[in-house]
Amino acid sequence: MEKEKKAIEELELKVELDESIKICRRKSEELVNNLKYCLESRDFEKFNDFFDPKAVLNRCNEEIIGRNLIKNYINDLYIDKELKLYKVRTLIDSNQRHIACEWVTRRRDLNSENEFEQGMASWYLKLSPNDYTVKTWYIWIDRIFEQRVANLDVPIPKESGWIPCPIQYYTRKEMSEFLRLRCQSFEDEDLELWGSYIHDDIVVRPPWNETVNKNCCIEGAKEFFNNYDCASISKMELLYDETIPNWCVYIQIFSATNRKTGKKGEDIDFVFNEIVDGKVRYWRSYFNANFNKIYTENNFNFFIETLSKCSKNPKNFEKKELDSSINNNNNNNNNININNNIIGSGKD
Repeated sequence: MEKEKKAIEELELKVELDESIKICRRKSEELVNNLKYCLESRDFEKFNDFFDPKAVLNRCNEEIIGRNLIKNYINDLYIDKELKLYKVRTLIDSNQRHIACEWVTRRRDLNSENEFEQGMASWYLKLSPNDYTVKTWYIWIDRIFEQRVANLDVPIPKESGWIPCPIQYYTRKEMSEFLRLRCQSFEDEDLELWGSYIHDDIVVRPPWNETVNKNCCIEGAKEFFNNYDCASISKMELLYDETIPNWCVYIQIFSATNRKTGKKGEDIDFVFNEIVDGKVRYWRSYFNANFNKIYTENNFNFFIETLSKCSKNPKNFEKKELDSSINNNNNNNNNININNNIIGSGKD
């Protein structure tokens, strides 16, 4: 009787937690859609309703504090711009109430431009524990991906050379420990150990349509340490989405010292990872786009560019066909993976 009672209580708790997750996801998605509507319509009348009074906006290292100032800043930034946002992926941590979004963006000046400037951007939102208002809003912009498009009818670009694997299960603790060990191995310049956390079929981006394999990562890391030392990686935030438990989304402070100049650089970076078999298989990074006087070196930028250069070397780059079984598994899982329409597809 006691066991039956305990089993019922555990089941009721699970149902309650599942319902709580559903509510959080629905309200989080509503918030993202409301912010998207305000930006696209240039209608900021209800903008303050979505923010905590002491909210903080960090857009490419420019920080604005207080929802009234944020509203004025965003209004001034976009009042004479036409902006369209096309969602690539959204991940939600219902426990922390954190949201990570990635967008393809198109923007033009209403007063002087006919063409649109197309790029990519990402958001990281931290919500209030008391309600679903924004406490902190980070915005990163991918300058590498920018290009001109004639109009909004031009098809939105899709990712190529990568298909997400079927979901594997990792706990929040396991994901956090994986990230800690990987960062520690890089700080220690132990590239053999660091390479063991890299999947053979890894894809590193930006730019969005560039494939970089494991050899490129290791050679790129060697080149990085030829130019920099005293590397330090500090995790600021880690988002764990219960519905995609093999995706790791985090914010890091990346710093190192230039060996030639002796100058130390530090930047805040935003990373999306797909983890497969305990290794990073997809690595999408955003780094600081605002090169002001505070940041004398942009280390993470240099590191990503180094990986890209290594990918041009035939010795490091071996084009591998994706396992057909992965394609088949993904097709078979379309009905059970609720995120297949989000991850890497450019669809909501």
